[in-house]
Amino acid sequence: MKVGSDRLEERDWLYAMIKMNGLGRKKLWELYGRWGSFAQAAVNWKSVLEEGNVRVRTVQTWTDALAPSAVLAVKQERIRAGISFVCFWEEAFPPLLRNIPDPPLALFYRGDVSLLKQPAIGVVGARKPTAYGRAACRHLVKQLAQTGMVIVSGLAYGIDAEAHRAALDAGAPTVGVMGCGIDQVYPVFHRRLYAEIGSSGLLLSEYPPGTPAKPGLFPERNRIISGLSLGVLVVEAAERSGSLITADCALEQGREVFAVPGPIFSEVSAGPHNLLKQGAKLVTNAADVLDELGIWPKTPVADDQPACGDGGRLGEAESKVYALIGCEPVHADQLAEALPPRERQRLHQTLLMLETGGFIVSLPGGYFARK
Repeated sequence: MKVGSDRLEERDWLYAMIKMNGLGRKKLWELYGRWGSFAQAAVNWKSVLEEGNVRVRTVQTWTDALAPSAVLAVKQERIRAGISFVCFWEEAFPPLLRNIPDPPLALFYRGDVSLLKQPAIGVVGARKPTAYGRAACRHLVKQLAQTGMVIVSGLAYGIDAEAHRAALDAGAPTVGVMGCGIDQVYPVFHRRLYAEIGSSGLLLSEYPPGTPAKPGLFPERNRIISGLSLGVLVVEAAERSGSLITADCALEQGREVFAVPGPIFSEVSAGPHNLLKQGAKLVTNAADVLDELGIWPKTPVADDQPACGDGGRLGEAESKVYALIGCEPVHADQLAEALPPRERQRLHQTLLMLETGGFIVSLPGGYFARK
């Protein structure tokens, strides 16, 4: 047992209350405002229950959970499990997040908590992005990461995962904000990404370990993505995308909103284009973001073209077809027309080799794009 594990502190009372079913964030803030501390609220728990008009069954459950012996047992269990969290009044808690309209009471984490003190940019977008959206995300995240910005996103499918992966590939830290407990991998497909972020970045949640993923928790998670960040960058989003909730949170919190323009015929361009009409900053490179935020990196932002893949390690036939495929989808018929008759016969086989090798992706309708 660690030194101090037999003493109760303010954070232990908060932790015990966070774990109590039915005692939500709004009520906990009310208790803190009424009594000045969670420990004091526990001392006056009889008055708390009387003022709250709590059901009889809940009264006994909550009273038992806040007995000093029960709170101590919960603390010791937490220490044995290695659960780490930071409370809103503690120095490690990010000041930007502390001052949003509806801040979390605590942040449970796994990884490098010092990242919460570094300048960050939120990156969100479509769960089913186009090849163009993926390439734009990788391009911009790589540039931003190289300037020292921490990339914050939500570990969801699509642009979220692309942003995390691009930051990791650039050797830069990234923060994954979760809509469940930090011991829950959601979506399960991202188990490897989850592990990499936990070891070289930071996994973050306002919910205690053991909290399963529920639909209602993800919109709440979005306010933390924007709250941690100086601004939010939206890369592709449908007109009613959940990513736009994050943009709305950013506006409510006084953060900057950035949007990447896309093809006018694309469904997932509607969200960013509407944001641009409402005054969001148009972004084509990292300098657009940094200039708006008033950040000047020590080294100039490299304005290289989006890296949609690496053509190395390919044979002559594969290299020739790969050179014809860009970030924008191209149809197999167009590729066939650009090849000599003899090479057209092998096109299907060549495309299959490129796809199997991870160089391109096959899209619906016979289209292909660089990965």
